[in-house]
Amino acid sequence: MAVTAQDVQKLREMTGAGILDCQKALLSSQGSFENAIQFLREKGKASAQTKVGRAAGQGAITVWVSEDGKSGSLLELNCETDFVARTKDFQELSKELALLASKNQHQSKESFLKESRVNGSETVDSLLKEKIGKLGENIVFKRVKSFSSPNSQLGYYIHSPYDSAPNSGRLGVLIEAKTGSKGSVLQEILKEICMQIAATNPRWIKKEDVPSEIVEKEKAIYLEQCKQMGKPEAAWPKIIEGKFKDFYKQFCLMEQNYVRDSSGKTSVQSFIESGSKQLGETLSVVNMVRFKVGEDS
Repeated sequence: MAVTAQDVQKLREMTGAGILDCQKALLSSQGSFENAIQFLREKGKASAQTKVGRAAGQGAITVWVSEDGKSGSLLELNCETDFVARTKDFQELSKELALLASKNQHQSKESFLKESRVNGSETVDSLLKEKIGKLGENIVFKRVKSFSSPNSQLGYYIHSPYDSAPNSGRLGVLIEAKTGSKGSVLQEILKEICMQIAATNPRWIKKEDVPSEIVEKEKAIYLEQCKQMGKPEAAWPKIIEGKFKDFYKQFCLMEQNYVRDSSGKTSVQSFIESGSKQLGETLSVVNMVRFKVGEDS
């Protein structure tokens, strides 16, 4: 099959591999980008962290959390230009939607667009169409995540908040932590955890949360890498164990190095344990979500 220059460039952007390596990978995988990425990783030409899902876009990530800290939502609302994203009209719309999403604990775009705003007389979808006419740009509701629990507290962080809307920016994190505590000390600890997530973008909270199919896929890749390196078979288990340790440190929140400690000696797990001692009870993160404007869901 023919491989286009555009496909090669796209794979290069996703993996950081060279032109010839990307061309060979696409040919061997019959044009499948997923298989091409796996091919490159097996050959040691690409890392686990790819740029899959990154895309251009404008808009805002907005958070709303109830006064008691037990429920809230994080959502992404898109528009065409940063100029419109910073307007008061757009920011007020985003805030209204975040409050509405939290009230009814919406988790999907489809259900939220059908949500009635006032006595069933207007849906979110019709509101957006109205705003398109007013703002002169296409307005698209992209995604939402909501958390609520009587036994938890929510924490959040908005990176580079807009001047007129401190709860909106281009990147946001919302977490749910199981705790009976309240107050400023807890909120400071939760904010630190959120900032960690904003900076490192973990995919799971604990290594036990990684799906078994992903573990098996990674193991197959590491085995192939061992073969490619020509390492003796007796050394493979130790090598694979080390690679999994690196994988978990990259993608699992609790295994990561705490970014505030430049020495690299403090893990997020140990930071949370230290926070638990401050609070006088065990604190555990049970849910997290991180949205960045323009990323694919």
